[in-house]
Amino acid sequence: MKKFIVTSFLLVCSMVLTMAQSSSDKSASKFTLGAFGGLNIPQLTGGGGNPLSENWSSREGAAFGLTFNWNTGSHFAWRADILYSSEGGQRNGTQALDASSFNSQVPAGTYFYANYKNESILNYLEVPVMAKYSFSLSKSSKLYVDLGPYVGFLLNAKQKTNGSSIVYADAAGTQPVSSEVSFDATTKIKDQINDVNFGLTGGIGFTQSVGFGEVVLDLRGAYGLTSVQSDSKNGDNHIGNLLISLGYSIPL
Repeated sequence: MKKFIVTSFLLVCSMVLTMAQSSSDKSASKFTLGAFGGLNIPQLTGGGGNPLSENWSSREGAAFGLTFNWNTGSHFAWRADILYSSEGGQRNGTQALDASSFNSQVPAGTYFYANYKNESILNYLEVPVMAKYSFSLSKSSKLYVDLGPYVGFLLNAKQKTNGSSIVYADAAGTQPVSSEVSFDATTKIKDQINDVNFGLTGGIGFTQSVGFGEVVLDLRGAYGLTSVQSDSKNGDNHIGNLLISLGYSIPL
């Protein structure tokens, strides 16, 4: 997995450098390098009708990385990023549990219910490649829009739960099957999550010339087309996120 991530990073860098070197009009070509960081607001959607993977809400996570831009003209550019993105979701309140974790004798597909806090944390290394179009606002500022595909490589995944609750056989909480139990735990779940996620991403941004380079304010959305779970018995979620970031780019 590590070799695959390193290879992907080198391929993106090589692609950008090759395109920059192959431009026949050097005056119209400009390569920039930048760094950015910000707030990531991800959410797990869908669930495939499985109670174990429904009713997730958004959580907050960090995102930061590097951005490469190859400007092919006064308005159009290609953009490739390498970023760390903390994603996932959370559920608070009454939610389904795999009944076999409490009683191995129950039939497969049976669910119990309890009231506790549950946070799924999925950390990815993502590589988006986007087409970018800019609009000049003044000599020193621009607006832009960008859109393209991305691939995400799962770095680690865990589930944090806390609280205590009676466990019930029904969602309404009328049929207790145990006394109050503690749900305080952190569980590694990487083996339950697909290692690679493909999706689409795009957004809008604003740049302002400051000093040697540009300050960049970016608002981006993304949606994964790959199911998060590696086994359909755990559900069929897709992951989306909204990223608000601030960065600085310099010409090379």
